[in-house]
Amino acid sequence: MKLRYFLLVLFVISLPLTAQEKHEVNSEVKELSEFHDVVYQIWHTAWPEKNIQMLKDLLPDVEKSYAKVKDAKLPGILRDKKGKWDEGLKKFSASVAAYKDASGKDNAQALLDAAEKMHADYEGLVRIVKPVLKEVDAFHQELYMMYHYYSPNFEVEKIKTSATVLKTKMDEMMSAKLTKRLEPRQEKFDLARKELMDSVVKLNEVVAISKDKKAITDAVDGMHTKYAELEKVFD
Repeated sequence: MKLRYFLLVLFVISLPLTAQEKHEVNSEVKELSEFHDVVYQIWHTAWPEKNIQMLKDLLPDVEKSYAKVKDAKLPGILRDKKGKWDEGLKKFSASVAAYKDASGKDNAQALLDAAEKMHADYEGLVRIVKPVLKEVDAFHQELYMMYHYYSPNFEVEKIKTSATVLKTKMDEMMSAKLTKRLEPRQEKFDLARKELMDSVVKLNEVVAISKDKKAITDAVDGMHTKYAELEKVFD
């Protein structure tokens, strides 16, 4: 009987994520990615060639793609970035409006400047949602399920399994290299990821010896706090 129960638990926790869960842990904003098609033409062809007519001709595509970005819903994993997204979207909306206004006038430099600003604001939105490192994103995807599902529902076996996965993800993060652009933040990143690693180790130690709800959920909360501190390194 115990063996059958164990096998049932093992089967349940090994089930793949549902489509909804996969959407929630995927940090891509599809509408923003799709806007790249038009902004690429602007920034890599029309703008450097100072092709004013092409910039004007691309306005309908800009407006169509922008409308989708404006109405886009952030996936669950980006819920903590909603404030920054709204702020960035406000700037992006203003630059799209300026691009439209400049497209209707006979002022080449104004249109070039508007295109440059719109591109910059688009890149700003991308930086808000794009993970700093793939290793950080991989850790966050697992942490999201732990913090928003397994821990609140106190699903002990899933918490244990997830804690093990998080330790593996953390090992990968510890050897990750920052890009040259982010090198000035290396020291703070190293400190933050060490503290995050310590919290992951602590969680694994707790779940290995205890089933006490408060002890386990406190360890999960502590780990989540340390992850939030790591993200702040790149704000």
